[in-house]
Amino acid sequence: MFRFRRLAALVLTGALLSGLGTVQAAEPALLPESAALSSGDSGPLPVDFDSLSYDTEHVQAFLSDCEDFQALLDSSASITTISTACMALYVDYLSLYTEYSVCSVHYYRDPASYEADYLAFTFLFTRAGQAYQDAVHGMFRSDSFTDAYAAADGDLEELEELEELLDDYLDESITDEQLDLMDQESALVAGYWNALTAEYTATLPGSDRTWTREETESDPDLSDEDYWTLLSALAQARNAAAGPYLLELSSLRREIARSSGYDSVLDYYYETYYGRDYGREESEALFSYVKEHIVPVYSAYAAYYAAVCAGEEALNRYDGQGQAGKLAAVGPVIGQIAPELGELFDYMVESNLCDIERSDTKLDVGFTISLPSYRSAFLFDSPQGGYYDISTLIHEFGHFSAYCAAPSVNFSYDTAETHSQGLEALSLRYADQLFGEAGDAFRGADLYALLHAVVDGCLYGEFQVEFFDMEDPTLQDVNRLFRTLAQEYGYVYATDSDEAYDWVEVNHTFESPFYYISYATSALSALDLFLASQDDYQGAVDTYLNLIRLSDESGYRETMARAGFPDVFQEETVSGVGGELSGYLYTDLYGLYDLEDHWALPEIGALVSAGLIGGTGDGFQPSAPVSRAALCTILYRAEGQPQPDAESSFSDVAADAWYADAASWAAESGITTGTGGGFSPDVPLTRESLALLLYRYAGEPSHSGGLSSFSDADTVSPWASQAVAWAVEQGILLGSDGRLNPTGGASRAEAAVMLFRFFSQAAGEAAA
Repeated sequence: MFRFRRLAALVLTGALLSGLGTVQAAEPALLPESAALSSGDSGPLPVDFDSLSYDTEHVQAFLSDCEDFQALLDSSASITTISTACMALYVDYLSLYTEYSVCSVHYYRDPASYEADYLAFTFLFTRAGQAYQDAVHGMFRSDSFTDAYAAADGDLEELEELEELLDDYLDESITDEQLDLMDQESALVAGYWNALTAEYTATLPGSDRTWTREETESDPDLSDEDYWTLLSALAQARNAAAGPYLLELSSLRREIARSSGYDSVLDYYYETYYGRDYGREESEALFSYVKEHIVPVYSAYAAYYAAVCAGEEALNRYDGQGQAGKLAAVGPVIGQIAPELGELFDYMVESNLCDIERSDTKLDVGFTISLPSYRSAFLFDSPQGGYYDISTLIHEFGHFSAYCAAPSVNFSYDTAETHSQGLEALSLRYADQLFGEAGDAFRGADLYALLHAVVDGCLYGEFQVEFFDMEDPTLQDVNRLFRTLAQEYGYVYATDSDEAYDWVEVNHTFESPFYYISYATSALSALDLFLASQDDYQGAVDTYLNLIRLSDESGYRETMARAGFPDVFQEETVSGVGGELSGYLYTDLYGLYDLEDHWALPEIGALVSAGLIGGTGDGFQPSAPVSRAALCTILYRAEGQPQPDAESSFSDVAADAWYADAASWAAESGITTGTGGGFSPDVPLTRESLALLLYRYAGEPSHSGGLSSFSDADTVSPWASQAVAWAVEQGILLGSDGRLNPTGGASRAEAAVMLFRFFSQAAGEAAA
């Protein structure tokens, strides 16, 4: 596949050369200068995508024109003739680039029908780009051009500066060997897609029936064990078919890197494909920061998603609507974020520059591709249903707006992903408008998705780094590598195998190696923008629009710094995002508003995310006393809420009380015997009585703990002494200033901290 940065560099060439001649754009900008996001004549041109086509004969004609241009350089043509001819090549090249994009859209709409066209156009377009590059290089190295430029009273020093600037963007000529390698690469990627999209079947042990993925997902009679067995078998079949393409691509890409003078495949892609202003060292540091500061928050949002979002039917409100309905819902939101973005959205719709209709022939991808002849783009998505279709539309429109309004199409990939994910973050202000009462569920789901982008971006980024460090790996080696890394990023597998198979479904690993980290860096920037918007929404919008205005050829870190974003490669930035998002989850999404900046928020949050504890209907009330009913209910939930053998025998527990089953279970399990024949559900627990309940729940384990180090040890009640000594030994009960205060009341916050310590200790023992 032809490299994006070379394509963008060639477009840049034409822009720089525009000062050498008198050729002007044939059509005016669509938006007035006052409405454009950037200065000058920027803005998209009128176009109707449905009227666009592609033709490989145009490429052949362009190649001939490049040869004619080389001949012109050997003549005594004037500077006006040469610059006019060069600008004509530039305009024609933009047209070919646009045709290539049109061909690509048709391919992704229906790969079976357009694969041959796509491969043929890619083959020729690669050569057209090289021919154009050679023509530009030839012009600057031509004595006749330099003489003609001087004869026209041109500034030769200025010309040298222009040539030097172009050399920063234009690579050396591609050899025939490299062209052949790139053709092989395109063919392997096409083979991967065929393998990925093929239908696979699996059987259960002792059964002759076969299941497809769709049949497995929709069969209500499958047990959990059979369901996971089938999914694993189907994933393994797809992995066995698609995975070997990566092994072949690995060897091929090593050759491509070496042919360009690189020993490191990572350095080759980071520098030549993505133009990154960071390298392996910064990437590996980010991987470690994310594991420490983001993965725990991601897990907490995953729990919120499972408890609140996954079953929220209102998030599916657009499922019955086609493209028109979704565009009608999202358009007003975009206009409210920023009127200039709303104008671009209307332009996109009116110009047929998007396809988000459902189709059985589409490849399962979403993307936005440039149409440089019109300073525009095309937005593509294969909708999956649910809220995700709305998120994807907003995400991809962020790309679309940057293609139309940024001063250059040569912005870095990380910057490009911030365009999209940043717009997602800003759109959450209008979640209630899009989803009504399910607005918070949408916010939680989208923040979960952005955190997922951070975690997965680093997971696949690290996976690709480690993969290219491997010497002649087998597919099994690669599967094991991915599973090991995935578990480091918090993923849990339902099968006992030491291999993971589903990584082949991420096409970037095959099509765009080392790309995925861009999702992590940009999502961190987007999340930071979301957090900033909570305090100053218009300021955050201005920062986002400023980012688009400043998105030029500079690297990601430089661009983000100029736009006012913090550096995501600094640990304090990553830890700050993680900490603030954790607070937002509990105080805003869970509605526990009284926990903002609370000292026990990490422990309370963990229990809330685990579904063990919740609010009171009026915040969390962390300073309120914890009752016997509340504590037994928490332990009952931790045990999986088993059905008691009989109703409660306690006289003060009504059969329909919210804690009735918990009280019965606690009595049957020997955790509590009540108080004088009653359960005393509302009686506040003391610190020692709470320790006793935990001690009994743990099975009254033996211990060697003592209380002699505490000055008030003699105030511990005899019936609680063993439990308190055990709790101190286990680090569940710590005391303060040398005192235990055993008969003092336990607040809800203190109880949550003790429970967190208890469950953490139990989890550690289970893992050991």
